[in-house]
Amino acid sequence: MFAGILFALAAVAGCATTPPVTGPSTRESAPAAEMRNVKGQPSSPVMSQGPKLRVAVVRFKDKSAYGKGRLGGAAQDILTTELARADKFIMITRQDLDLLQDEQDLAKSGMVKAGTGAKSGEVMGVNAIVTGVVSQFGVKQKSATYLVGASKTQTAEATVDVRVIDANTGQIIFAESGTGVHESSSTQVLGIGGKTGYDETMEGKAFRAAVSKFIDNLIQRMAMIEWAGKVAAVDGREVTVNAGKKTGLVAGDRLAVYGEGREVIDPDTKMPLGRRPGPKKGEIEVVDFFGEDASIGKVLSGGGFAVNDIVRLAR
Repeated sequence: MFAGILFALAAVAGCATTPPVTGPSTRESAPAAEMRNVKGQPSSPVMSQGPKLRVAVVRFKDKSAYGKGRLGGAAQDILTTELARADKFIMITRQDLDLLQDEQDLAKSGMVKAGTGAKSGEVMGVNAIVTGVVSQFGVKQKSATYLVGASKTQTAEATVDVRVIDANTGQIIFAESGTGVHESSSTQVLGIGGKTGYDETMEGKAFRAAVSKFIDNLIQRMAMIEWAGKVAAVDGREVTVNAGKKTGLVAGDRLAVYGEGREVIDPDTKMPLGRRPGPKKGEIEVVDFFGEDASIGKVLSGGGFAVNDIVRLAR
């Protein structure tokens, strides 16, 4: 008996000190906003401290046969939400996007003088434009009948293609796609149990799963875009900038001021290549803030500043 007790104690001690055997995780990658809240996860922000980019997620196209053009808005809303949760950007609202689209449509209609209409990204000082398509969406249903019951499984699969465009240069800096799957099951036994029709929430859950596949990489690549603001007003030696505390500017920040520059057109394709940077006019220092997101800078050097001049963090 004594030997048996010693053996049991040794076994318990062995279980207490032996680490559990674990295998590789099978969990799908989560959005960056969720990952940074995991306990014990080292803090490694994607973007350095500094001004937040203004980002617009424009209308997604639905090219899937199933959606018949109605699924683009769902993918756009989910991607906008995930980017907002990252707390790295200033997201332009759908109402603002409609205003931007109206400005673009007005320019294309010929009701304004050619070359004077608003260009993409210029109406609200957008730094990055995110766009894409729902390239595939489908729902499969599998049913089975047993002696005393039945089961039904619905599976939704969505593929979303996304592109990030630098609004200042017009160049695509990131393109990727993600495929997400969501499954919903119900079971009945002797006529008792879940009896469900088509679950409309499956669309959103499949899109969210698809977006989760590329959201981290998308945020990292957007960090490559250099922040830029604009001069909104000039009053003597004071310069008002269309960015303030909400953007992430702090008192004492030095901003370089550049001319608006000009858009360069490819002579062969006739497509815009981007806006060539204008000459540097001088530097200002942020000294005060006002309104929802604006700042006042005092001139440190240079002159000839004008509305629509470009401001960037001074190196």
